[in-house]
Amino acid sequence: MSENPDNQEWPNKSLFDLSTMPEILNKYYSETYGFEGRLYYLWRDAFTLYEYFTIQSQEINRIYKNRYGQISADEKDLVFSVILRLHAKSCIVAKEVHALIRSGYPDGANARCRTLNEFVIICLFIAKHGNEVAKRFVDHRIIETYKAASEFQKYCKQRGELPFSTDEMDSLKKRQDDLIALYQKSFKENYGWAADVLKNPNPNLTDLMRDVELSYLSPSNHMASWSIHASNAKCMMFTLASPPEEDVILTGESNIGMADPGCSAAMSLWHMNRILITLRENQDNQLILDPMTVLVNKICKAFIDIHNSIDTTYVRRT
Repeated sequence: MSENPDNQEWPNKSLFDLSTMPEILNKYYSETYGFEGRLYYLWRDAFTLYEYFTIQSQEINRIYKNRYGQISADEKDLVFSVILRLHAKSCIVAKEVHALIRSGYPDGANARCRTLNEFVIICLFIAKHGNEVAKRFVDHRIIETYKAASEFQKYCKQRGELPFSTDEMDSLKKRQDDLIALYQKSFKENYGWAADVLKNPNPNLTDLMRDVELSYLSPSNHMASWSIHASNAKCMMFTLASPPEEDVILTGESNIGMADPGCSAAMSLWHMNRILITLRENQDNQLILDPMTVLVNKICKAFIDIHNSIDTTYVRRT
């Protein structure tokens, strides 16, 4: 191995010498707080509108849970119950997107947008096909639980953890087998809960997207996967956080690239709100939907305008 060149900076102490920790962390915190303040100042018009939208979306969930939660339970309306819960998860993911772009991590935010897209697809699919599909969706958690438990059993010793007992595994397997017998063999597949209605023994997310006419989301999902999976070189080459014409090895925050995840998350949360709101006919629905649509358009315009105004000569931790 060649020696380190004399003109290259090299630490006098070990990189992991804990005696250096206070000095290094204090310097890092100071730089990070300064960077996040400047980042917020740059994107504040979009960030404030987006955060307001997420807060009001949480309020929609609270209102509809209080107004219709018990009614839907009494009516055994499982569609409402499932979508209410997925809507609540969507509010959390949308706030995670905000936390990531607020700290300068657009690629991480874009990956979370893929999750929001999936919530939209699944909720539209369940709303379209009704209670039977909603029930299968809920029951399918047993399939996933048994699959995860079986995987855990294989490697628990290597992980230094105790295995599940034979009785626990037998109980899980029986519950799985009972569901497969009730529904059909295809129920054990990843999207097996949608197999019957799609007349497809092994459906995938693309099939669900096609069924609810959201195939146009496919490119966004594909692009977002580059930030999630290391299965091809795109994971190391693609980033929203650096100008495409630059070959930058970025190891931290950036002040560009927030428009894609910001707009995508806002539009997905708009879809989730609309799905929940329109599950129940109410004369007040349009009073929510119309101004919400205006707000989301303002959010996307703010993100795009700021993105277009940035001089990329001064990107990253500036």
